[in-house]
Amino acid sequence: VELEEIIPHVVPVPGMTPEQYVELIDRRFANPKIVDTTRRVAFDGTSRHPGFIIPTIRDGLIAGTPFEGLALVEAAWARMCAGTREDGSEIEPNDPFWDQLTEKANAAKADPRAWIEMRNIYGDLADQKRFANAFANWLNLIYAEGMEAALDAYLKIGTST
Repeated sequence: VELEEIIPHVVPVPGMTPEQYVELIDRRFANPKIVDTTRRVAFDGTSRHPGFIIPTIRDGLIAGTPFEGLALVEAAWARMCAGTREDGSEIEPNDPFWDQLTEKANAAKADPRAWIEMRNIYGDLADQKRFANAFANWLNLIYAEGMEAALDAYLKIGTST
């Protein structure tokens, strides 16, 4: 995802190329002494997604670069916000707008657009057919076959190009 979907939109900083930054991040996350939780990383998505992921999706739409992995990230977030894991266990609220997110995420099970119609988060991305279709495909796959199957499908895309 990083090299194909994010790097094309990153402005280099002095002393480090975007590729070197990705290598730095990879080393950091590979360090067994750095422990993090999924809950902390996923905390407050309503501020993190519009600030970090959605602008890169927009850049990809404008530039014509890939964004499938980022659409998958958004589908995974929607799935998480449904409030239960695949095994049925409950996910504790981790966003100031959890109730709204859970309502939209559960509506998105039947109609994926219900999630990306949250204009306060996605702006007009629901109107961008390429993104809306990619998001719906990933969310439908996650609900039909599970997150692991969706990740496997995404990895196969990367190996087929």
